[in-house]
Amino acid sequence: MTRHFLLMFFLLVLLVETGRSQDNSWVITIATGDTLSGCALNSLEGDSLRIVWSGFPVSLPVESLWKLQYHRRSEFWRGAFYGSAVGAIVGTVVSVSGSESSAPAAIALGTLSGLVAGGLAAEYLSRDDRYDLQGYDSPEKKSIISALLARPELRPGDDKSK
Repeated sequence: MTRHFLLMFFLLVLLVETGRSQDNSWVITIATGDTLSGCALNSLEGDSLRIVWSGFPVSLPVESLWKLQYHRRSEFWRGAFYGSAVGAIVGTVVSVSGSESSAPAAIALGTLSGLVAGGLAAEYLSRDDRYDLQGYDSPEKKSIISALLARPELRPGDDKSK
């Protein structure tokens, strides 16, 4: 029983760390319908947004921007890990009040329920931010982009949750 618990714990930690390795980044859709993914917003210079795309600096006209999407890495496995730990504790507490024969089932059910609930809750909370810029004129787009550039939590590499 202890060996199974340790194996499950190790696998969950491994999956949490694998999920953490995916960086947050911007996905930009321009007027031609093309999408640039894995971008980092750098600065707003005049009528151009300076970004880094695939390791190269690129300048995009503000007028050509249709959509900006801040893609956050998945937090499913982190939530699943914490949820399963809480579920195992709750299952243990519940099993203490019941019969000894149902203890493993209560612990397993609590762990599984916590894994699913924690993973889904974390995934929901780590959803992407989307900004539709199609209906705005150039000065309004610049204002929105300036506000986004001022938010440190939306800068890839500056993530405080690591």
